Amino acid sequence: MNRRAVRWLVPVVALALAASALGWIFSVRLGGGDVYPAYSSLRADALGTRALYEALEALPDFRVDRELKPLERLGAQPRVVFLNGLLWHEWRELREDQLAALNAIANGGGTLVLAFQAVSKAEEEDWIAAEKRQQERETEAKKKSGTPDDDAKEKKKKDAAKKALPRDRRRGKEPEIKTLADAWQIEFTVRNLQTTKAHAWSARGAPAELPGQIAWHSDLVFKPKADSPWRRLFIRALEPVAVERPFGRGRIVLLGDAYCLSNESMQKTRATGLLAWLIGEHRRATFVESVLGLEPENGVGFLARRYGLGGALALLALLAALYLWQRMVAFYPVRDPLDTGGEVALRYEPAAGMTALLRRALGAGSVLPACVAEWRAARKAGGSAGATARFNAAWDARDPEASPTETYNALAQTLKPR
Repeated sequence: MNRRAVRWLVPVVALALAASALGWIFSVRLGGGDVYPAYSSLRADALGTRALYEALEALPDFRVDRELKPLERLGAQPRVVFLNGLLWHEWRELREDQLAALNAIANGGGTLVLAFQAVSKAEEEDWIAAEKRQQERETEAKKKSGTPDDDAKEKKKKDAAKKALPRDRRRGKEPEIKTLADAWQIEFTVRNLQTTKAHAWSARGAPAELPGQIAWHSDLVFKPKADSPWRRLFIRALEPVAVERPFGRGRIVLLGDAYCLSNESMQKTRATGLLAWLIGEHRRATFVESVLGLEPENGVGFLARRYGLGGALALLALLAALYLWQRMVAFYPVRDPLDTGGEVALRYEPAAGMTALLRRALGAGSVLPACVAEWRAARKAGGSAGATARFNAAWDARDPEASPTETYNALAQTLKPR
């Protein structure tokens, strides 16, 4: 391998090793799934729900999918819809369009499952204190900067501009906020449940298919309003921590702890009866990932996968590899310059073109005589007579068996100053 090929080979090998190392790192991170939020069906560690997703996917004649669209764009097909890993204090209120989408799922004959992240009373108190401090800092910052008046003026200006438009053109109107206490007749709260066991027990009147107890780590409890159709499923310290109610042709299920759906629970304390009861007779399940902050991909890689351009990208990579290979190693055979026929492989030297031109016009034995003739023609214009005489004598006395290189060196020696 020539020196040029080695010069190209080293960076190519280094680049390939770097790409392999980067790919390995990404495979480890994405394979474990810890780059995704807790209770995501894309996450394969203890905090994800990928085991449940793949278990349902393995069932015959059963369809499982992930939904990355906004909550308000969910369809109303009969199915089980899992909203896992929710923060309870963010779900006491919902936008009107989001609430309508959830109601449509249940009204259409589906099972809507809202599974909240586990929370303790101490964690809740810490969160409330942190929220209060944050609000105080924001209020203090606005007082110092004088932004409250500016914000109020800007709000009045926007409201006036909206009122000036016809009613059917007020596109920027925000959806109304609804509370679940009014819409579903239930409230959430966190209590210090005085229990030493990390379990919840089946409530009286719960469906017989449910297990007697399941692993539970949350202090979140539900408070249905009086005369509401909510039914207790599991209790902890006599407080309802999982409830269910009929809604239209379907039902709504609230779980105060999403642990029973997690990968860790699937391995250690699988609540098979609860999972089978949630699925029921449905043949489709949807895991809503958008509630965890995941959004649809819009990059080039996503479009390539969506429209089946993987083969085209692989072909481009192959062409790039062939180009690099061609730059390192010549594909045509290298011939001896003294071979008959006058053909020679071009190389990547500055004088390669001139060398090839001479070899096509002159034979191997005609190059030196042609050079001597050109030298003599140039000497006619002037030059040392002694040097010319010595050169002619050396040329006449040359050895016919000597190589062109030896003859050339002997002639050049005669022209050196004495």
